[in-house]
Amino acid sequence: MNCPVLPSVFRPFPPPREGSGATAAGRRWRSLPRACPSPARGASPSRSTSASGVGAALVERLAEHEVWVLDVNSPNRLADAHRFIPLDLSDAQAIDRVVADLPDTLDGLANVAGIAQAPQPHTVVAVNFLGLRHLTESLIPRLVPGGRVVNVSSIAGRDWQSRVQWLLPLLETQSFAEGMNWCQEHPEGLGRDPYTFSKRLVTAYTLRAAQGGVGGEGYRINCVSPGPIDTPLYPEFESIMGKAQSDWSRAQAGTAEPNDIAAVVALLLTGDCGWLNGADIPVDGGYSAGLESGWIDFAASPAMMARRDSGKRQ
Repeated sequence: MNCPVLPSVFRPFPPPREGSGATAAGRRWRSLPRACPSPARGASPSRSTSASGVGAALVERLAEHEVWVLDVNSPNRLADAHRFIPLDLSDAQAIDRVVADLPDTLDGLANVAGIAQAPQPHTVVAVNFLGLRHLTESLIPRLVPGGRVVNVSSIAGRDWQSRVQWLLPLLETQSFAEGMNWCQEHPEGLGRDPYTFSKRLVTAYTLRAAQGGVGGEGYRINCVSPGPIDTPLYPEFESIMGKAQSDWSRAQAGTAEPNDIAAVVALLLTGDCGWLNGADIPVDGGYSAGLESGWIDFAASPAMMARRDSGKRQ
């Protein structure tokens, strides 16, 4: 059986160990959805691709497994064992069509695809949260006991609890369509930064969904929250934050390579950590630790200093 990699990647069990008594034919193939990389330079800001970035690094880490790549763009390079299925996460019907073609039994799902900007703010939320949720909840019933879901969020979403009253109306919608209607009817609810809003939703959703994994037979769902990553998508984040704030953030704990993030996603998908459930893991070189323990002073950042200066002028 093949493994889909859309905003997710699905991978089969490795071959049985010699002497284990198991046969390849007797093993069930696992599917681990994988994350899609960031858009190539010059790509539309509303697109994401598995041709580069974290998704591509994840595919390479799982190269010994058959993988299906699900994305809006066909990767430039794709191993013979992999398959490509086009998918637009902002389109619920497109997600449903892809889900209908996927295996009946899956071992995991990794949601890595995401966008930073789009002409319409609600498109960012549709791709980063509503599409992720719709795909995940469509596939959870197919997961084997203990199957794993990994969502790639962002350190931008780690403060979701302080904003939960603004997130709950959208978190509690019951479908993609209901969520889109809410976004279109409440554009002010998305704030000035729909990307951060969407990542707060992803982190909050992951932790709330962990209830379904309580007990030995449930699925496991966790999220990985990267800091700055050296990918073609980063200039889009820089344009959102401003160069001064971007440079300051990167100076605090450095910049990750795509493989740094893919390594943690792969561990959560395939590693010996089956009791881990409902965790938000910052993969940011210690940036979050610095903020939380005080050795990074966010009040000294350009963004906060500019805000204080603006307040004084008013």
